[in-house]
Amino acid sequence: MGPGLIHVADDSSFACEGVSHMRGVILEAINRGKRAVLGLSGGSTPRAIYEALGQENLDWSKVWVFLVDDRYINADDPKSNQFLLRSTLLKHAPIPESQIIFPDTTLPYEECIRSYEVQLRSLLKNPADLVTLGLGDDGHIASLFPPVPDEAFGDRVVIGTETEQFDVKQRISVTIPVLQAAHETIFFLKGEAKKKTWKEMMTSKEGPNRWPGKALKNPTVIAQ
Repeated sequence: MGPGLIHVADDSSFACEGVSHMRGVILEAINRGKRAVLGLSGGSTPRAIYEALGQENLDWSKVWVFLVDDRYINADDPKSNQFLLRSTLLKHAPIPESQIIFPDTTLPYEECIRSYEVQLRSLLKNPADLVTLGLGDDGHIASLFPPVPDEAFGDRVVIGTETEQFDVKQRISVTIPVLQAAHETIFFLKGEAKKKTWKEMMTSKEGPNRWPGKALKNPTVIAQ
């Protein structure tokens, strides 16, 4: 299926592998640079991983987190990735609020995007230590939906995107260069459909505008 594939058989193994890899990256980053910066994806797939990771004995005072993407909805909406993280990882891990960088979806849409861009430019003066990603059935990563617009490959850090596939159409997403720059990338894939999509991406001759995941080199893939 591609570089760094780890195939697991059940939910427990999936969560354990995810936690083990994320914990290792966090510890290495703290040892290397005195802090760990994590860009996290949402959705249902990493829920158990984030829940368990938050209960690990780590120096959370040295961890910063941001979202690779979110839906433009209230932060307390269950469909929000902010809601996911606050009800799993951040429910347990005592990360200082000043080190939790999320888009402010109370702002008008364009202002929300600009504000998040300013925050992430400041945070990512050095690249993220880890980004986690899923893979949509259409091949999208973060909220970069095919055909991925050219601005997603440019010098922006954050862009707004829209999709007709889901009920929340307006999205906020980091760009491909942010994801490419990360020291480590982990894809979490669950179910035969996701594995089939990954295989299709890896064997396709089409490039990152169709398959944005192909722009990322040597990710770790944890698949169940």
